[in-house]
Amino acid sequence: MINTQRLDHVEDELETVKRLLVSTASYAESANRRLDELTIKQDRTQSHLDQLGGRVDQVGGKVDQLSDKIDSFITHTQRLFTKAGSEIEETKARTERLEALMLKLDRNFESQKSQFQEFQLSTGAALERIDRVLDYLLRQQGGNPNPPS
Repeated sequence: MINTQRLDHVEDELETVKRLLVSTASYAESANRRLDELTIKQDRTQSHLDQLGGRVDQVGGKVDQLSDKIDSFITHTQRLFTKAGSEIEETKARTERLEALMLKLDRNFESQKSQFQEFQLSTGAALERIDRVLDYLLRQQGGNPNPPS
């Protein structure tokens, strides 16, 4: 009976080993399928990364172009601001000269106006004297029928 028990025991252990081998084989197949799936996913991921790398390169090129355009725009804008600043300074200087000329013209006008008023007064006074002299001469002539020659 010892042999029979041993044999039963060995058969039980052999059955256990079979189950373990079947389980290990099943696990290995599952692991292999999972590994295949991961390999496919890795290939897809690598493909996506390669595409993304290409896009990053394109975007980088466009960023470089945009940066160059912005630099050019800034340079051009700075030139325009410098030119506008110069023109503003020139305009300010011209305005100051015009203001000075306007003040000079205004003073000249006031002076000429004053001189004209003095001229009017002196001319008016001279005309009054001439008028009185003419009246006097006409009265003198009125008494004398022959006018002096």
